[in-house]
Amino acid sequence: MISLRFSDINGVLKEVLISEREFERAASRGVWFDGSSIEGFARRFESDMMLVADTSTHYTVNGVKTYFCDVYRNGVPFEGDPRTVLKTLLKKIESKDGFTFITAGELEFYILRGHEPIDSGSYFDVSPRDKANSIKIEIAEKLSKAGIEWSISHHEVGPGQNEVDILHDNGLRIADKTLLTKNIIKLVCESVDLKASFMPKPFYGKPGNGFHIHMSLWSGEENLFHDEQNSYGLSNMARNFIAGIFEHVNGITAVANPTVNSYKRLGEFEAPKYVYWGMKNRDALIRIPEFHDKFGARIEYRAPDPSSNPYLLFTVLLVAGIDGIKRNLEPPKPIEKDIYEYGLYKDLPTLPQTLEKALDSLEEDRLLREALGLAGENFVKLKRQEWDEYATRRITDWEHEKYFDV
Repeated sequence: MISLRFSDINGVLKEVLISEREFERAASRGVWFDGSSIEGFARRFESDMMLVADTSTHYTVNGVKTYFCDVYRNGVPFEGDPRTVLKTLLKKIESKDGFTFITAGELEFYILRGHEPIDSGSYFDVSPRDKANSIKIEIAEKLSKAGIEWSISHHEVGPGQNEVDILHDNGLRIADKTLLTKNIIKLVCESVDLKASFMPKPFYGKPGNGFHIHMSLWSGEENLFHDEQNSYGLSNMARNFIAGIFEHVNGITAVANPTVNSYKRLGEFEAPKYVYWGMKNRDALIRIPEFHDKFGARIEYRAPDPSSNPYLLFTVLLVAGIDGIKRNLEPPKPIEKDIYEYGLYKDLPTLPQTLEKALDSLEEDRLLREALGLAGENFVKLKRQEWDEYATRRITDWEHEKYFDV
């Protein structure tokens, strides 16, 4: 048995199982499916699509060999497929500029029994305060068996909140591994009648779930983000990359934080709200992690949450960073003081405060729109519908509490 997987526009993992015998034929010819049934893909009259397995890498989930696929339509890669969008961009910068995009991801999630956190633990707690210790061990074992290299796993700040960090790899592989890691975490939790939630802000007054992204550009074995002469150990290219992200940050936010709920996380418990960078402050939008050698030089973008589609997220971050390099943009000076204690936050720009505002910015950003192409058009259309449903149609619990007895 072979598992063929791909994602819809929201980053929700999809699968078709085929026999090993059928896979030999499908690897070259593809497998047909109905694209109109996949969120954000195609209309009914243009629905015939094909999955073509990327046979360069496979994973093993519960003993089943698993391949990620590219989506084709009319014999060519489908421009609305998120994986194809990222893959096309990565090939372009590698052939044109000689850059390899290296990333790593930190996934935060809550483990729940029913609708409540499994424990009342806090940051780095151990068993028995950490009730998910054995679950994290099983998750780590499943990831290793699947062929996904992970680096760290621990209890996070919130009650029942945990984190698993995926070890660095090229951008396409990390996007694949992110979707598969989320799937494995959910499977392990459900096997013991628990639920893993990657919702950006599941509880009022508790920390939200982030998806922190570590990024660097390489040329062969050379880390282009490193410069030992710089006080931060960062090259001019890395600084330009940061400036490019800041230049396009409002549009990026729509992709990095793509749900109504996402914006209830930003600005609380170290989740960034203000646009600045530095090394010490963990609520900085871009943080420079400490590293011990040239191979570790990187930047950490802290705004994204796990509801984002990693293919689209990496696309907008990369194209914005490359724009900063090509235009030789300079970032503002880094900030190492407490922005609240010294009142510095008053003069800092902020991220969009709602999904609607972020979508407006994305539609106004020509560079990001062109990079996302048809996938971006479908993404914006879908998210506009979500916002409309939330803002004008859906009756919330808050409304019931506030107005039921009016």
